[in-house]
Amino acid sequence: MSSKRSSSFRRAIANGRRTLQREILLDETGLGLYKRFVRYVAYEILPCETDRRWYFHQNRLCPPPVFIAIVTIVQIIVFMCYGIMLNKWVLQTYQPDFMKSPLVYHPGHRAQVWRFFSYMFMHVGLEQLGFNALLQLMIGVPLEMVHGILRISLLYMAGVLAGECLLKIS
Repeated sequence: MSSKRSSSFRRAIANGRRTLQREILLDETGLGLYKRFVRYVAYEILPCETDRRWYFHQNRLCPPPVFIAIVTIVQIIVFMCYGIMLNKWVLQTYQPDFMKSPLVYHPGHRAQVWRFFSYMFMHVGLEQLGFNALLQLMIGVPLEMVHGILRISLLYMAGVLAGECLLKIS
């Protein structure tokens, strides 16, 4: 992340009603679990101490970071449903039942536009699902807390479309 602040972020800090404390956030003691998590997010995502303190004092968990959590839960549910339905926990992409799914992207079904997005719910094994869920929750939730649901959902969907374009090439 660059060290430059956006103009809206600078205005929010300048126009804020709360004066920022002078001490570093890491020195604060007696914080609850949520406030410690917010402090961790501030130090992992934001580049400047002033930005970190402003974010720490302004964060109210409203709106909550739900997009990444919902996507991850839906991915787990879809994987469990297909695992139970096919009686397999490692789904082979060449298996006919897997390819008949209305969620899987298939070049022969380009007219079905939802497939360009719905393939994000499909995983071929527990390893892939677990790794994706872990990364989404560890990286996506803090990013969503700082940047908001709209920016993160647009970025996530752009990544899904970019991944779909790679599927077309290969």
